[in-house]
Amino acid sequence: MFVLYALALLVATHWPKLSIQGPIERPDLFIHAGAFGLWTLLLVASGFFGRVLARRNILISGAIGAVYAPLDEVSQSIPILGRVAAVDDALANLLGVSLAVGACLGISAVRRP
Repeated sequence: MFVLYALALLVATHWPKLSIQGPIERPDLFIHAGAFGLWTLLLVASGFFGRVLARRNILISGAIGAVYAPLDEVSQSIPILGRVAAVDDALANLLGVSLAVGACLGISAVRRP
């Protein structure tokens, strides 16, 4: 599931000249946070780095997300894509990763005997 979502997110974030409009100013910031939060949750749930709610799995998944999220944003500055790479978008990506890691760590702590 993670791999499919990661590919879909990669396509969505690099779709040429994509623009998002909404009833609030900068709705894309909420989308960035949610998309990268879900990306992180799915990476944790995949259990690639140990048991799903093991601290090690959560922290490694979060570290990978913290590296990938801004790289995804920076790579949008490739001229042919006609996209804009912005610091606030990268920060929203990182917020999503951080919230997902925090939620997973909190659930892990509650579930521990």
